[in-house]
Amino acid sequence: MQRAGRIDYPLLLITLLLVSIGLIAVLTAGIPVGYRYEDDPYAHVRSQVKWVVLGLVLLLVISRIDYHWYARLDRVALLLVFVTLLAVYAPVVGHPIRGVRRWIMVGPVQAQPSELAKVGLVIYLAVSMVRKRQVIESFLKGFLPYFLIIGMVFLLVVGEPDLGSALILGILGCILMYAGGVRIRHLLYAGVLAGVAVYFAVCEVGYRQDRILAFMSPESDPQGIGYQPLHLMMSLGAGGWWGVGPGRGHTKLHYLPTPHTDSIFAVLGEEFGFVGTTVVVCLFGLLAYRGYCIARKASDSLGRLLALGFCCLICVQALINMGVATVLLPTTGTPLPLVSYGGSAMLVNLTAIGVLLSISRHAGHADRQRLDDSSTPTNECGSDNSLLPKSGQGNANGRGD
Repeated sequence: MQRAGRIDYPLLLITLLLVSIGLIAVLTAGIPVGYRYEDDPYAHVRSQVKWVVLGLVLLLVISRIDYHWYARLDRVALLLVFVTLLAVYAPVVGHPIRGVRRWIMVGPVQAQPSELAKVGLVIYLAVSMVRKRQVIESFLKGFLPYFLIIGMVFLLVVGEPDLGSALILGILGCILMYAGGVRIRHLLYAGVLAGVAVYFAVCEVGYRQDRILAFMSPESDPQGIGYQPLHLMMSLGAGGWWGVGPGRGHTKLHYLPTPHTDSIFAVLGEEFGFVGTTVVVCLFGLLAYRGYCIARKASDSLGRLLALGFCCLICVQALINMGVATVLLPTTGTPLPLVSYGGSAMLVNLTAIGVLLSISRHAGHADRQRLDDSSTPTNECGSDNSLLPKSGQGNANGRGD
């Protein structure tokens, strides 16, 4: 194992800023919810601080581990994905809340398997596609096994029910399959079949139909299905340029159903205004850029795919959450990564950052070695590697589709 280089301080700084903003937002948005349901206005922020501390310790530990070690864990990761997703239906560890089976309880620890599945799926797909890069263009040996696995994970998460997380898992799977070299026409087939599945998942469930109708025309039923989208827009609009000030927002006072989780971006918009939300958007944009740079300068295909997968895990969720908050997307129930309240999501997102830091550290050392040996010029991200596998290392070229 090669000695690693320095940690990616810009990415670490971006992460710490987002987590700090999240703690402030959970403090102010969680007070009315905590007072009503926990009889403690600061219950949520205290819990979030514990998860953040644990997550940062986990981040530092993972950043010190050589990411090549994950090459041994693809089958174990996939097994854990299915075991935990099925565990929500087990009578002993399954922990249904109001008829929704999204959590498991092991002693005092409560976890959300769909969050853990995101990490497991990224690791499995990245490692497996590197191992099968010679046959990845094949329909039967390359595309079909991955499509079936992603499809089964999708259906298990939809059955909880959690369509938002299922869509995120499907998007992650498609991005990694494309980056790994799967033929575009095979992905188009998958898109058609997935579209049919999503159509029935939406049209056969009443509250999902209501969300689509509310997205298309919230003014038609302002006290019914359009209540949440309208109040999201009112919350963002009330903030103006600079916001009404921390803790002074009104829509979090039970006008938004989940101000400390799914609707936290709207709370930030009301209390910190356009300037505050722009800072959050820019931080996620910088995080995406740093993830892209890490993927570009990774020393091998495994590092590139892991970096791409974990960067997209965070950024896709951020785009969906902010799209819902601005009523550019229908309501999905997706939290804002590193900002919203939630222990499982915080640990998963900080784990993803830890893996990105690990890839950056080892790639940075490899880059210095190449510069010392051959003085090879690098691009603006610090590497001459392409994001997709090069000819002879995988299937980034010559797909012909």
